[in-house]
Amino acid sequence: MNIIMSGALGLTVGDLAGLGARRISVGSALARVAWGAVLRAAKEIAGPGRFDAFAGAAPHAELNAFFRDDMTKRP
Repeated sequence: MNIIMSGALGLTVGDLAGLGARRISVGSALARVAWGAVLRAAKEIAGPGRFDAFAGAAPHAELNAFFRDDMTKRP
């Protein structure tokens, strides 16, 4: 069974597997999470003029390692 998880419904991967899921898709959810962060940061800069939202940013080294590791797994 394929499941589309597009929101925070309180279920885990294990929960869905227990329900019979063999494939879990997230649709546009990851992009919407990223755009939510962009909107919050932009509003914070435009409003109070703060950059506190940048504190949750992924470090460059972590991003580079993630994509480098992914590339090594590709044929």
